Amino acid sequence: MMQVSFEVQVLLQRIVLPSLLGFAGGLLLSRCERRSLESGASGSSESPLRGVMTASVLGSLIVGAGLIASDLWQRELITNPAIWRRWSAREPWMWMVWMIPGLILFLGLAKGLVATPSRFATWCLPGVVAWGAGIFYVCLPQGPGYENDLPRAVRWIALGIAAVAMNCASLNAIARGPGGRWAPLVLLVQLVCVAGLALQSYASLGEFILAATGATLGLSIVSLFLPSTRTFDYGWPLAPAILGLTVLACASLATSTFYISEPPATWILMSVLFLPTVAGAIDLCLGGKHWGWRVAAAFFLWALALSAVVAT
Repeated sequence: MMQVSFEVQVLLQRIVLPSLLGFAGGLLLSRCERRSLESGASGSSESPLRGVMTASVLGSLIVGAGLIASDLWQRELITNPAIWRRWSAREPWMWMVWMIPGLILFLGLAKGLVATPSRFATWCLPGVVAWGAGIFYVCLPQGPGYENDLPRAVRWIALGIAAVAMNCASLNAIARGPGGRWAPLVLLVQLVCVAGLALQSYASLGEFILAATGATLGLSIVSLFLPSTRTFDYGWPLAPAILGLTVLACASLATSTFYISEPPATWILMSVLFLPTVAGAIDLCLGGKHWGWRVAAAFFLWALALSAVVAT
């Protein structure tokens, strides 16, 4: 059997596989938009969504499966389902392997089940924030060796909940605007920054974030070919996957700081944590400008964030 290098294994397990499944899931999620347009649901927030259940659930399931399959492959369990029960969370953050796909599937299922778009929009953000709070509580380090870190954990839970709420709202505003197809790219850059910070101290966590980066890359490619539509709040096609991965980005950044002997400067951590919010504010300020100005401002922000991470 041909042996491959460690770097190639990481590329295949953590980038290629999640990207392919993210792309496939994104294509299915994009069908929700087409079905909504065909049924006329996009014209009114009180018109029931029809024909989106199958595409929404399957698309969400495939995107989440990319994260799970990546982890199983890395553990050398993927080829033998009979031993999947041997999976265990050696560290609390590893529960994100299941909790994030669970959130994505929950949102995809809810989008198909909720009677009207306005009702979905009403509880979507509070639901994501509540799920995110649970992830922060479960996944931050705890137990022997971390007794003195309780105040820091409480601060990160508060910051994380605020970041999840603001980042999701900002990505929603970007996705519903003229530059909606660029929204997943904002999250992609944030995940690249988080991975860059985590890989400096904790390879396993960093590789998991790379899997999320791969999934977001696949979703971003799909998004670039979607038309910009003024859909209802949190009703844009890729919302279930992007919102779930936004929670992952915030929780992973918070978790990574507990494994770094000398964490980066606070301004760098806060810049990466709230990067989608900053991008949303810039997009709002440039709302009346030509799309070229918006793209230029976005690339300047991304370059600045990546430079800050590389310099640490």
